[in-house]
Amino acid sequence: MTMKNFETYTTENCSNLKKPTIYFFLKNNGFSEHYIKHLRNTPNAILLNDTPSTINAQIKVGDKVSISNNPYSASNIQPCEGNLDILFEDEDFLIVNKPHNLSCMPTQSHYSNNLGGQIVNYMQTKQPDFVLRIVNRLDKDTAGIVVVAKNVIARNNISSINKVYHALCKNNFDSLLPFTINKPIHTVNTNGINQMKRIISSEGKQSITNVLPLANFNNYSLIQATLETGRTHQIRVHLSSINHPLLGDTIYNSDFEGQSTNSYLILKKITFVHFRTHKTISLEVPYPSIWNDKINIQQ
Repeated sequence: MTMKNFETYTTENCSNLKKPTIYFFLKNNGFSEHYIKHLRNTPNAILLNDTPSTINAQIKVGDKVSISNNPYSASNIQPCEGNLDILFEDEDFLIVNKPHNLSCMPTQSHYSNNLGGQIVNYMQTKQPDFVLRIVNRLDKDTAGIVVVAKNVIARNNISSINKVYHALCKNNFDSLLPFTINKPIHTVNTNGINQMKRIISSEGKQSITNVLPLANFNNYSLIQATLETGRTHQIRVHLSSINHPLLGDTIYNSDFEGQSTNSYLILKKITFVHFRTHKTISLEVPYPSIWNDKINIQQ
């Protein structure tokens, strides 16, 4: 039996387990009940000393417990043709640079042209049982770095990604000193249905955005933003609330006149520590070509 898609652990100490079984060993090592349920229901997803086993099998010190990286059914997302801009790839992660105007996941209007479908198309010959796990989805209009976990182990072990966004927004800043926007964001709800638009409201959830103005141009500015919270449309809502809405934003920029096909927001840099190698992965992408007529500074 191939061990290609298995993660192996050695039971160095069983004395701290409630019972010396694979189930309690996995629970003690941080595996969720949901994941363990899939292991239980998937044939040959658990090996004990390289032999198929069950979740309730007893273990002893020195045993090898191997579990499937993908105890789920492969994603049934329709593959889409596309040229992925791959920034990094290993056995655990695929990291790509998403362009503007490409949805991360299939929707009714983007069923046959989306990033998820392009990734499935790329992975189907490499990993037939591939399950699409996008760690950080971006809005269709937002460009930049998207991290994909190739297996459950990777998805469960990437807990902290440092993200740096850049944006072009309306109007100049009086100062290029950093500042923080701390305003609660509330989801607009109509007849029990959440709407796309978010608003600043005391009824909302705490939302904190750190902003660093980088450059002023004729009537707009380039800024850097980092998030302490992760609300939907957080950067767009916060910048609009201080009279600096994103250029090209059709929702929060009241002066939008259809002059652009996207909002000027990009996830430009990410940094995280790889759980397996313990090395720091640091990636940065250039500004999209559509930004070239808006900025003229060294990247």
